Amino acid sequence: MPKSVHLCQLTTFRIGGTPARYYHPRTCAELEEALAECRADGLPWRVFGGGSNLLVDEGRLPYAVIRIHAPGLDGIERTGPALVRVGAGVPTGRLLTWCRDEGLGGLEFMAGLPGTMGGAVAGNAGAWGEETCGLVTRLHVVSPRGETWVLARRGLRYSYRCAELGGAIITAVELELSPRSPQLIALRMREHALVRAERHPMRDWSAGCVFKNPPGLSAGKLLDLCGTKGWRVGDAEVSRLHANFIINRGSADADDVLRLIELMRTAVRREFGIDLELEVRHWPARLQAA
Repeated sequence: MPKSVHLCQLTTFRIGGTPARYYHPRTCAELEEALAECRADGLPWRVFGGGSNLLVDEGRLPYAVIRIHAPGLDGIERTGPALVRVGAGVPTGRLLTWCRDEGLGGLEFMAGLPGTMGGAVAGNAGAWGEETCGLVTRLHVVSPRGETWVLARRGLRYSYRCAELGGAIITAVELELSPRSPQLIALRMREHALVRAERHPMRDWSAGCVFKNPPGLSAGKLLDLCGTKGWRVGDAEVSRLHANFIINRGSADADDVLRLIELMRTAVRREFGIDLELEVRHWPARLQAA
């Protein structure tokens, strides 16, 4: 039976309510069973990975949450000289360590990023000019109707911080990496992690970058020029280290964060005439009208 959880215990923001149902499938068969139950009861669902890059409203949520995260759906298998099949529930840090030990490079840009591989692909996570989806050869998914599909590279549609999956849930990812010495991989991982630690508030409760970068520009720089660092609503505060991060100082709720987001967006619109687009995903406590 699905159990009840408080998502504030699982999100990196430490904010979030209680879903109508909570599933943590360990296999594709269990995932298909969860979807079948939700379909039979007419219950919408949302897919939850590592809980990063996510702002969830408080209270009782009118949908099920299906968590794709280790343990379960978390195998790693080398299928060719530079080919790897990774379960969607594998934490990114664990995969990077495995790739380093196996001498397979290409994912070093992810060093220090939280989350799971399923979430990294769904959001086309990237940094330093590199993106996750560019390394994907095939995706194994389960459709909303419970059908198992394999999507080849030529059929994948993705863009900046987004992969178009039509509601399908990723269960495994196949990647084409590059043979590289473990020492070089370790060096690059360390360099990226150090830079990220210097520039980002890694020790604070946050959901990562709030806004996507506009084409050719930096959202963080625009916000910094507007003087938003240190702005605060309740216990939600714009990081003094990086202006594109909102941190939870202890007891912030979703409304605090949303109000602060709107203040930040308004400042950039007023100063530069640019409408910033959210990178953080927001799960409201009410279903949106069709």
